[in-house]
Amino acid sequence: MTAHEPVIGDDDLTIASIVESNGQMDYVAEVYRDHDKATVPEKQDYEFGQPVYVKTTVRGEKRALVGVVYESRLVNPDQGRDGPRLSTPDQELFVPGYVDEKQTLLGIALLGFAELAPADSGQGFTSVSQELPRWTLDIDDPVSKLSGAGFRRFHRPDGQLALRYYDRLITAAERFGAEVTLSLIERLRAETDREAMLDVIERKVRWEASTDRGVVR
Repeated sequence: MTAHEPVIGDDDLTIASIVESNGQMDYVAEVYRDHDKATVPEKQDYEFGQPVYVKTTVRGEKRALVGVVYESRLVNPDQGRDGPRLSTPDQELFVPGYVDEKQTLLGIALLGFAELAPADSGQGFTSVSQELPRWTLDIDDPVSKLSGAGFRRFHRPDGQLALRYYDRLITAAERFGAEVTLSLIERLRAETDREAMLDVIERKVRWEASTDRGVVR
């Protein structure tokens, strides 16, 4: 794959929009529902370990910030309400907010970034970096699924397989840090030729997790 081969395009599925952040690399996004988009994501589109990206512009240069879904949470404001409803079922069109308050929220950890370059039928990644992005996202920024081509390109910033973010990811994802890192390793095995480095990192992650809490073995 060359740097200018398309890895993202206008047809990529957008799955959510940014609603808040917990820090420089830790964001919360709300999954789109039926009334938000003509094509809404299904559960497998925002599963645990799904690679994603968000496009942004810095000093006139277009970039893609690459991340991964490491957490999800269901929000139901109706839970525990014992009082009378404000409307009857045939009035729901007049109080849509009562229904729409239910949300699926995703925790997204940023892994790095790349500059975007025009390519046939899309855009390519150039100047890929697995360092922490220095820029913030904005509220309502759309979050899209990253293609397999984009996932492979992001993990070969200098032509060689690299996971320089994994210590940072384990810290940011906390209780799910080991699991989400192992999920990305499995995706890399499916997307790339098997490489010894993946085995080394997997053994390190499993050993650290088993030492800390005895969960992943």
